[in-house]
Amino acid sequence: HLIDLETGDVVEFNSEKIEVLQREVAKSLGYDLVDHRLELFGVSLKGRRKRGRQT
Repeated sequence: HLIDLETGDVVEFNSEKIEVLQREVAKSLGYDLVDHRLELFGVSLKGRRKRGRQT
């Protein structure tokens, strides 16, 4: 999930590309992936544009 650093909102998403990449990385390192956790942290681009106009 992606966590908005300004509001604390949590945006859930699914990406088959990320899922495949995680399995490929684990396999290339000699592991069988049994579980994972991915956290992304960011600032909204919309909010960033609004803040830029206010200053």
